Amino acid sequence: MIKRRFYALDLLRTCAILVITFYHVWEASIGESQMFFTKSQSVYAYLTQFFVDYWSYSGLILALISFFLIGFSKKELNPFRYLLVTVGLFGMMVHDQASLDSQSWSWNLYGYLLVSLIVVQLLPKNRTVLIAISVLSMVGLLVPIEVYQSLKAGISPLLDQMLIGDLNQNTTIGWGLLPWLSIPLLGFCVGRLIRDLPADSKFFRGYKFEPQLLLLTALILIVLLPIRSGVSVSPTGFYYYVFSGSPWFFWSRFAVIFIWIRLACLDSVNLFLGNFKVMQWISGLAWNKYFGLCYFLQLIILSWAADLGAVFRQSPYLMDMYWIGLLLATEVLARLLLRRFSTMKLSAYKLVDRV
Repeated sequence: MIKRRFYALDLLRTCAILVITFYHVWEASIGESQMFFTKSQSVYAYLTQFFVDYWSYSGLILALISFFLIGFSKKELNPFRYLLVTVGLFGMMVHDQASLDSQSWSWNLYGYLLVSLIVVQLLPKNRTVLIAISVLSMVGLLVPIEVYQSLKAGISPLLDQMLIGDLNQNTTIGWGLLPWLSIPLLGFCVGRLIRDLPADSKFFRGYKFEPQLLLLTALILIVLLPIRSGVSVSPTGFYYYVFSGSPWFFWSRFAVIFIWIRLACLDSVNLFLGNFKVMQWISGLAWNKYFGLCYFLQLIILSWAADLGAVFRQSPYLMDMYWIGLLLATEVLARLLLRRFSTMKLSAYKLVDRV
């Protein structure tokens, strides 16, 4: 087992975090189907189309990176992770339900994450099995989404949401386990497979000119990426756009992501990025070191955005400030909580020592 910091993954995750929070602020405060700010009014007008075209799968990117790092980690079980996801699950169920009737509850991201955590925790350590699951996960992501949607007949509504989701332009419920459970399975298995490789193995040292060739390939793919026009940025429309894409559209994005993950594993890339102070600063952010906690906290802070929609319409630049403020407030709050937790933990140790 080797201990390393994947600087390139921290950079990728930071970009995805910017996109996710960007969209969350719009969804929570305005939620209109199309961006109506002008470029002279708000940064949102500049970034929306770019994010939609090239970063639409940011949520799945974050899931892939998170489970890759879980698989690579030496810690087999993290109770706090389960607690955080479980609290998030019930919090979103209470927030989203239309009534006290349990039939009104909707499947959500935290349900998907909880099931994913339980499933990967049960996976064996056998390398052959992990390779087989990785291959099957990739095959699952090659199947057109229409095939999974055809399995809905005869399934109860809640089970339907959990397994497949509800892909309707106006009422989309994403994060169905088919096929998206493949993302955490694939990330976890790949992370676990490379975890025990020798530190001086060719996998980490790489081949001559490999980083340059990988970057060139990624650049070519980005230039050739297909674009879907007329995409709604409303809560349902954007989810529909993400979860209803064809395998070709999905892999056109994720091929670049897997190239980036390969780059992140190279010692030469980590050594190069680690020389930059700004990269060390990015890597040291609570958003990167404690992403699960920060994601949870930003959802709590976002609850105030619903009351600010009218203010943002009148002064669009305030939405830009709120977006940046959300990122900063989450970072500061996470650090304060972690510091408080560390203090309590230290006090507990001292108490035990005295006893």
